[in-house]
Amino acid sequence: MKLYRIEAQTLKGSAIYYLVKSVRVGDTVLKVRVKLGYSKPDAEAEAQLTYTPNVDLEVKALEKRLSVASHRAQYLTTDEQNNVEETRYWIPLFKLFLSPSEYEQVEALHETEYIAGTTAIEGNTLTVQQVDDLLHKGISPQGKSLREQLEVTNAERATKYRQGYVGRVTFPFIKRLHSLVLENINDQAVSFRRIDSIGIVGEDYAVAPAIQIESMLGEAIGDYYARVKAGANPFEEAVIFHERFEMIHPFIDGNGRVGREVMRHMLARAGYPDILIGREDRERYIDALRAGHRGDMGRMVKMFSELLLMDKRAKLFREILSRRRARDLKGSL
Repeated sequence: MKLYRIEAQTLKGSAIYYLVKSVRVGDTVLKVRVKLGYSKPDAEAEAQLTYTPNVDLEVKALEKRLSVASHRAQYLTTDEQNNVEETRYWIPLFKLFLSPSEYEQVEALHETEYIAGTTAIEGNTLTVQQVDDLLHKGISPQGKSLREQLEVTNAERATKYRQGYVGRVTFPFIKRLHSLVLENINDQAVSFRRIDSIGIVGEDYAVAPAIQIESMLGEAIGDYYARVKAGANPFEEAVIFHERFEMIHPFIDGNGRVGREVMRHMLARAGYPDILIGREDRERYIDALRAGHRGDMGRMVKMFSELLLMDKRAKLFREILSRRRARDLKGSL
């Protein structure tokens, strides 16, 4: 597929040729370009230029998109918001500059680490390697309970269901995630809890009374969509919703795993990558939620943005830009 086009501009009677990319920002289409010179490329050179990813153009396109803020952040500074907004372009850039097999490996590793992390937060002891062996090689880990193995395989099924779901967050969507997360583990996996005598282990926060779960959860969902539609930053709003979901605690078990999948769905639909929370990030994640529980939304949102930017894909994004820049520079000498 052609990525760019060549355009000429006449200046003082001389034609200057540029490689051009159109960039859509909201409802506006803008252009970025790099100068090629005063000679029009021949057919072979034009094909090479217009079909081959150009790092300078892609960087300019990224900067152009970031310069036109489409959402207003309430808690993130301008620099922090730009860093978060930049993550929207990880996947498109990977698809341009990585081979299909390389991209597949990056995404497969990320998903394995996510599943190992989201289950580890709830006490699962399978390592990333054991999760990979179980999910991709069919090798059951020695000395691990059936429940721990089911938690991992169920998390993968919930992830696959979420990836195929394109609608809004609804009660049926949430309940379906819950049923998948706790399949063959808990026989109440399709119902909101009906008792109040539970809490969040290790915390003294009161969860929502059972009789108010549906109204409070419905209000939280409505607030998320209304605020995003009004121009609020979708990343911040997804994080805030996640904290509200965990405080409502709609189920007896599985709230964390379901809540993180719902947040992943919100982030994905808004164009962001998900937040990878590994075993080593457990305390940081819990501290972030605690800040939200205390009403310190700014600190919570900032901590979640830091978790996002600790992702290995952030480092890969920078390495691709640096490596391609160096290669392009070497080729121009």
